[in-house]
Amino acid sequence: MSTPAQPSVDSFAPLDDLDPATPGDPFTRLHYHYGQLLGAEDFNTEQRYFLLRSRLHNAALHGFGTVWGLKVGFIETETALRLTCDAGLAIDALGREIHVPQKVCLDITGLASTRFWADLAPPPTLHTLPTDAIDIHRPAPPGRTPLEIERPRGIGDDPRRRVYVVLRYRACLTEFAPAVVQPCSDQDAALAPSRVNDGYRLCLEAAPPDGAGLPIRDITTRPAASADPRERLLDLILTPPTDLARLWSGADDAPLLLAVLDLAPVGTPPERVKLDGPIDNGVRALLPAVQAVADLALATHLESPAGLPAFQATGVAAAAGTGADAGRMVVTVSTSQPVLAASLGDASVRVLRFDSATGKWVEPAVTARAATAAGLTVTVDEAWADATPYQVCLAGTGAAALLSRDNAPLAGAAGEAVPAGAGRDACLFATYPPTTTA
Repeated sequence: MSTPAQPSVDSFAPLDDLDPATPGDPFTRLHYHYGQLLGAEDFNTEQRYFLLRSRLHNAALHGFGTVWGLKVGFIETETALRLTCDAGLAIDALGREIHVPQKVCLDITGLASTRFWADLAPPPTLHTLPTDAIDIHRPAPPGRTPLEIERPRGIGDDPRRRVYVVLRYRACLTEFAPAVVQPCSDQDAALAPSRVNDGYRLCLEAAPPDGAGLPIRDITTRPAASADPRERLLDLILTPPTDLARLWSGADDAPLLLAVLDLAPVGTPPERVKLDGPIDNGVRALLPAVQAVADLALATHLESPAGLPAFQATGVAAAAGTGADAGRMVVTVSTSQPVLAASLGDASVRVLRFDSATGKWVEPAVTARAATAAGLTVTVDEAWADATPYQVCLAGTGAAALLSRDNAPLAGAAGEAVPAGAGRDACLFATYPPTTTA
């Protein structure tokens, strides 16, 4: 973005894209051999192979949108209005990384006095019509009164204008260096750019970007032939993207919509513009990291920030008591973190045994509950015969929730996805004695 003192139409018009990496071929690479003569085009082919394959990977496996940052904001005073865009990273529909290294700013105070203002349309809005309006008897949409009918205002009715903030990839050739030229060439031709800078172009536009012709696959817009997620994914995968060759053919325009805002002129004739409502950054496509999507889907952070596992029950075993516990059963529950002894109680840890004679689960008397370094033990006042199914029920919620020594509630059994700070009950089932296979 630039900050001209007197805005002109050129300040807000998008420039044609420039991408020296295309056209190219991501499926053909250089083969080297002894004594081979190499020229500039050979090295360009080598770079294009890896660059275009990376773009193909981005576009086909990740999609497009904002990776991080690029929030559009504003700085407004009584006499001026400037738009800002934070630093950030995005990937366009052609798989190109677009990096904005630092916060940029554009003064749009005088936008209403440019020819670009005439290209803008007013935002759609709701009109409150009089009772004798033409369409007053049509059914009202849910949540609206019959007097509120959605109908865009004419340009002459609404002085406001809607503007779209659009980001584009743009490469720049830089760092001119001496070059060997043909005889009788112009002396200026003895210099040639030696670097390509992957840059960007941030524009204000009168209409949202049109993704027609771009290799975009959107599963949400495809007819859902099946409710099975795998069937829907299979349908998407078996349908190749349209015009995939655009990724390397040189069709360079793949704009990204970042935000939408409405402007209103101030004064007659307009002296400046002001914001009419908040800037909508939510219209952009999002491209979050795979880690973030996995964390969101599983409702847990896959890698604990403290490096410690969640407080969960990890196993159960039972054995016949010895010594003072002879004639009793000692049930051992292992946990991922030590148990807070004060949280042990009658309702926090329960043992049940299946009685084959009655076909019901029964709760035997418990003589002791104790916390250990690896979990806890429960002593049951009865001896079990062979092949006795049993279960241990641990409370992770409510007034009897089992706690770790760090006061974290039990988060279910090992492998369960539980949000950080939440508790969950757990029931561990086993058979005494454990069955073994030869």
